[in-house]
Amino acid sequence: MTKAENELLIENENLFRSLVCAPVAVLFVLLAANAIMTSSIVIFQVIFVLLAIYFTLSTLAYASFYTNERYQGEAKPFFKNRHLSKALTCFLLTIVFGSVAINTVTSSAHIVFKGVSIVLALYFTLSTLAFAAYFTNDVCDTADH
Repeated sequence: MTKAENELLIENENLFRSLVCAPVAVLFVLLAANAIMTSSIVIFQVIFVLLAIYFTLSTLAYASFYTNERYQGEAKPFFKNRHLSKALTCFLLTIVFGSVAINTVTSSAHIVFKGVSIVLALYFTLSTLAFAAYFTNDVCDTADH
């Protein structure tokens, strides 16, 4: 028998593994929460909780391995331009904190929580705009005129 060779190469293997484990971890966390809340069979509760813990810790481990490789220079960056990377990160945080700010403003939350959530949403919104402007300046500087 001959050995089959795979020509596919995953450059950032730990990043790939963490991105595969993350949705599975979320699924098992939801299943574990549902099993515990509905008082289902105890063995299913235990199995779902153990699987949720396993996949959550695997996701965190692979993400930390990728981060270590990234800072040691062994892994290539996901985005070549650091301003684009920061703009996308701040955009995702803008969505999260914007929805939290909208929720706290419309609810009867304490004024301190309303203020903090609004300030965080504004900060990440302005950061997104700033890094997008920096990225635009980088692209315009490197373009051939």
